[in-house]
Amino acid sequence: MMGKTIIRGLAGTVMMLLLSASLYGQSVIRGVVVEEGSGKPVEMAAVVTAGGRGSVTAADGTFRLETNESGRVTLTVSCLGYSPVRREIMLPQASGEVVRIEMRTGIVAGDEITVTATRSEVAIKSVPARVNIIGRASIAQIPAATGDELLLVTPGLNISRSFGIFSHKSSVTMRGLSGNEQGRVLVMINGVPVNKSDGGSVNWNLINPDIIERIEVVKGPGSSLFGGNAMGGAINIITTTPEESFGGRVTLGYSTYNTPSGSFALSGRTGDGEGRLYWMANGFYRKSDGYITQSEADRLANPYVTKSAMKEMGAGIKAGYEINARNSIELDMLVYDDFRGSGEIVYQPLGNTVDHDTWQARLLYRGGAGDLSWNVNMFAAEERYKKVNEYIKDDYTWYEVLSKRGDLGVLSSATWQLRPSNRLTFGFDLRDGSVDADDIYYTSTDIVTNRGKMLIAGLFLQDELSLADGRVRIVSALRFDHAAYRDGAFIITAPSGETAFMAHLEDNNMEEVQWSAVSPKISALYMLNDNSRIYVSWARGFRQPVLDELCRSGRVRGGFKLANPSLGPETLDNFEAGVDLAVSSVLSASLSVYHSIGRDFMYYVNTGDSIDMSFGLRPIMNRENISGVAITGAEVQASYQPLNKLAVTASYAWNNSVITEFEMGDDYPADLSGKYLTDVPAHSASLRATWSESFGSATVIARYNGTMWINDLNQYDEIVGDDMYPEYLTVDLRLTGRYRMISAGLNVQNLMNKLFYDSKGAVCPGRFITFETSVKF
Repeated sequence: MMGKTIIRGLAGTVMMLLLSASLYGQSVIRGVVVEEGSGKPVEMAAVVTAGGRGSVTAADGTFRLETNESGRVTLTVSCLGYSPVRREIMLPQASGEVVRIEMRTGIVAGDEITVTATRSEVAIKSVPARVNIIGRASIAQIPAATGDELLLVTPGLNISRSFGIFSHKSSVTMRGLSGNEQGRVLVMINGVPVNKSDGGSVNWNLINPDIIERIEVVKGPGSSLFGGNAMGGAINIITTTPEESFGGRVTLGYSTYNTPSGSFALSGRTGDGEGRLYWMANGFYRKSDGYITQSEADRLANPYVTKSAMKEMGAGIKAGYEINARNSIELDMLVYDDFRGSGEIVYQPLGNTVDHDTWQARLLYRGGAGDLSWNVNMFAAEERYKKVNEYIKDDYTWYEVLSKRGDLGVLSSATWQLRPSNRLTFGFDLRDGSVDADDIYYTSTDIVTNRGKMLIAGLFLQDELSLADGRVRIVSALRFDHAAYRDGAFIITAPSGETAFMAHLEDNNMEEVQWSAVSPKISALYMLNDNSRIYVSWARGFRQPVLDELCRSGRVRGGFKLANPSLGPETLDNFEAGVDLAVSSVLSASLSVYHSIGRDFMYYVNTGDSIDMSFGLRPIMNRENISGVAITGAEVQASYQPLNKLAVTASYAWNNSVITEFEMGDDYPADLSGKYLTDVPAHSASLRATWSESFGSATVIARYNGTMWINDLNQYDEIVGDDMYPEYLTVDLRLTGRYRMISAGLNVQNLMNKLFYDSKGAVCPGRFITFETSVKF
């Protein structure tokens, strides 16, 4: 009943938007941005009007920008590696007129466009928050094999991918939040969330890096716009939209451990003006013999150790139809299939493996009339997760995890330009997620089932106000979310000694639970000059429990966790200040400092009991709302371009994440007050240097990751042999070369072959070398 009421409300909202749209005139600016002297097209240049409307140039340097302005209009153009340009034009343009803008090489300005920070297009320098954008030029220069590895040089982000391409999952967190908790950072593809309602996790492996146009990272609580999963921040991966009539790229590669790979992308666009159709198809494939991940001690003790082989493939389409300058529809879909071994074979053909069979789809309607623009995004996704577990410990055990995880929903937003200095953005979101999973034991009679559903609905309103000729900007937002957990169950069928210790957790009909939350935000900035600014903000983040925490007991990283259907939501209040300075034409710097206060923080707490998990005794943990957490941190980044061909970026981040209050009664072995959060490096840093030529480029990246606490008690761990994961420094290298339609690249990840280990004592792949060659047409 509640779902039907919400859907009717959404339909009413959409109708209101359509009926209230007026038919005022709309100007379209067409242009091309090229490099001064050479005439070379400048890709990923941000083009912004004084009124805040913006666009980004395509691979051929062209752009199309829609605005309500008329008469004399000033365009500001900026791009990585070029000095910003201002150009005045008269609107409306003459029929067929194309504005040509030339740019000189130089340091970066802050006029890049973001759509994630405010759910509408706006220049980064106008957002009173810390936003990082990884554009197409940077993506081509970073030595990365997966999408999340493109984020490794972004300050304040913590990427947990112990085994490179052989990792079946990866977590990307930020700003002192526990490094194994992907659910606190929202990840989107083209504005659609891909965090699963089941566990909040993201399958980063299914994202094809070759079609990523840019990645937008918005730090700090984003719950006022996006709801629960954005409590710590938001990451939006935006894929390429075709601008040329026809083009394509085919890439072949070969990597360490006998790892062949290949990918392709074909795209096209037909027509001109109204009624234009565009499309793109892409696919990728990779397989590898793998390597032995286990430590030397485990290899000697376990005769069933083998290489952790892998194979994956994916394909996708993206198609759109532009009805007119402001109305369009777009569809994209992807499918993904893989298996990844965990390095042990007893009797099963592939041994212990993990599979993620996934499909997801999105349908977008984007429209506008007069001072009103809107979009409605509908999405659906399903992952069929399979994990094979077999081992011999006294006797042989074989069981499989079969889990069906589904999500569907609709996201809607509208932006109303009240006047040039003020606009409102508002909308309604609805999402329904489910899990239906079985652990089936083939060497005993047990079947362990967990299932549940979660419905989340949210309403939000944001006001953006410019004062003092745009030098002062105030952004405030408020969102209301309501979440409902239903149809939850944890069932053990035909239990034996394998699952007897969980018998007291069985619940065939868990109580339905509902939560509501209000997430406000207020922020302001002051422009010191065109390229320097200061900002302050306060925001409250909120996150409801995920299904996995409410209805599943089972293995997790570092131990065994118990379901907790009485778990409640958590909140995070973040206070932040930042400054961006253009020190000179070749040097810029930024600094952010923040303090976050978490309440009812969801955290794995050691119960004092342990269980034999085949590789040794591990703790039994319960997910609980601990009383209080405080996170204090700072990020600093500097960019230096002493020569037109050389760009250097350095960054450093510091975090202090500590439990301030702990009130859990007498059921736990120790008071956690004063203990540090696990999997959070106190110090991290990176240095990146790129030399660019017309025929190619060379990039070197050095990354430092500081020590991290292993467990909640901050005490010695017998498997790792320490109380903290040790610090490490890695160096990566990428060399590229181009000649006409052909390009080649060499990636060397972990150049110094630095080995580091995870909580099971498993080791990283060490030096990983990839050679690839591409043909672009």
